[in-house]
Amino acid sequence: MITILSIGFTLTYLTAKIPNFAHGTYAGVGIYVVWTLSKIYGFSPYIGFPLSFVIGGIVSLILYVTVIRVITQLGGGAVVLTISTLAIQILLTAMLSIYVFWARGVFGTYGMGFMLKEFDFMIGTYPGIFPMSFLICFVVVILLHILLTRTKTGIAMRATAEDPELASVLGINIDMIQKLSWFLTGGLACLAGAMYPLWFQSYPNSGAMIMTSIMAGSLLGGFDNIYGAIIGGFGVGFSEIVLTAWLQKQLGPWVGRWRPIVPMVILVAVLLFEPRGLTGVYERVKASPIGDRALAMLGKKEE
Repeated sequence: MITILSIGFTLTYLTAKIPNFAHGTYAGVGIYVVWTLSKIYGFSPYIGFPLSFVIGGIVSLILYVTVIRVITQLGGGAVVLTISTLAIQILLTAMLSIYVFWARGVFGTYGMGFMLKEFDFMIGTYPGIFPMSFLICFVVVILLHILLTRTKTGIAMRATAEDPELASVLGINIDMIQKLSWFLTGGLACLAGAMYPLWFQSYPNSGAMIMTSIMAGSLLGGFDNIYGAIIGGFGVGFSEIVLTAWLQKQLGPWVGRWRPIVPMVILVAVLLFEPRGLTGVYERVKASPIGDRALAMLGKKEE
């Protein structure tokens, strides 16, 4: 889940050149899409996954067109745009809270601190969300790789991320690329959020609360590298779940309360030792004599 969220966060940063602090709240939208389908209408949460992607993409696109693009056209800089994403986060969280209390009055179903484990299926002794989350993440990564490397639209997105002005001169419709990027990032975030209540307790502010994990994953991989975000997001998610579970076995259940501190530690460590994350480490190794020899050996093998 963190991997998908980190990919979307990095993609937004590459195309819009700002950190979108509302990105986690898009996941909150996905949480309540599957809650509505499961708790109110009785459907499986998995049916809500594709619907969550579409709804999240539409929400993100609307916010881009009505807020981000307007502020940009009025001359707002990166600081103003970043603050506007914080305002969007607060607004969306408040709207989710209002929806929860409205649904309680209309349908009699309470949406605070809920989980959807009872709607999940089991594979042996393991919940179905475990293999499904890995499968969904794998499919997303493959499709995104194909989009960015094998299609004209993906190449245009990469060109826009590198140099928007030059891309515009070459005839690329920057506004359309921005719209597509925001739709994709919102959809991916909402899809990731749809998986959240199958394992964790969920609240209207759950999406905002995992923003630290999202930023840690993106920063660990490198803000300017989609593939780094994949590795970074997986590393942070793995550390949060597996490391915390191991420490609980060693020290006791009380350690579980401190799970949210894991991404914070990763975030601080990366900022202190390698602000460019794994991308910076890779480039340093590549530029070193050892890296040159390794690349030369790989080149000979390919020949």
